[in-house]
Parts: sequence; structure tokens; C-alpha cells
Amino acid sequence: MENYQIIHDIIFLPKKFYEYGDISMYSLLKDTGYFEIYNQISEKNIQDVLARNPECIKLWQTWSENKRSSSGWFLGKNEDRKYTVGYIPAKEDLKSTEYFDVIEACAAFINREIEQIRKE
Repeated sequence: MENYQIIHDIIFLPKKFYEYGDISMYSLLKDTGYFEIYNQISEKNIQDVLARNPECIKLWQTWSENKRSSSGWFLGKNEDRKYTVGYIPAKEDLKSTEYFDVIEACAAFINREIEQIRKE
């Protein structure tokens, strides 16, 4: 149950970030307890919790769109109406992945994004 609560807190991070305004995403992520159990959290775990809280998808789409950095993960929708999770600038070892399901794509984006934040 503890992992569920941590994932639940993670999927609401963009909302907290925009509400608080004066705290880094790194600090917010650390406060969830993710750093202590990061190796126990999978994309599938995130997908399961996200499916119960689909309102968080828009939060993460907005987070991706509003990022102001020269590199990092993104979540987008392509002209084929598929969702894409990729890295800018493109790197050979970090290929973009397409998804038909927005929950699956968002979970993949969250997983990659929080790992990048954790490693900063």
C-alpha cells in the first residue's frame, strides 16, 4: 500500500508544482519517498494508479508542454493520432516510442521524467 501512495503522490506532482510555485520538482519528488523505493516502481505500477486518476494525464501533458529546457523527455501527440514519448535532442540510445493508449504513454513519460529528475 505504501508504494501505491507514493505513486499516487507522484502522479499529482505537476499540480503541486504549479500550486506551490516556489519549490523545485526535485524537492517535490524527493518528498514523495520515491528516492527510497525507486527500484520498486515500474511503468506498469504508474499506469495502474494513473488509470484510477485519469485527470492527471492533462497535468503531465501540460508539464511536458511547459518545460523550458534544452534537453529532456517529452509527451506529445503526432499526426497519426498516436502518443509519442521521446527525448530532446534526439539521441541514438533514447529512441522515441509511440503509443495508442494515452494512459500507457503518460505512464511511460512519468517513469522517464521522474528518473531523470531523481538523477539530477
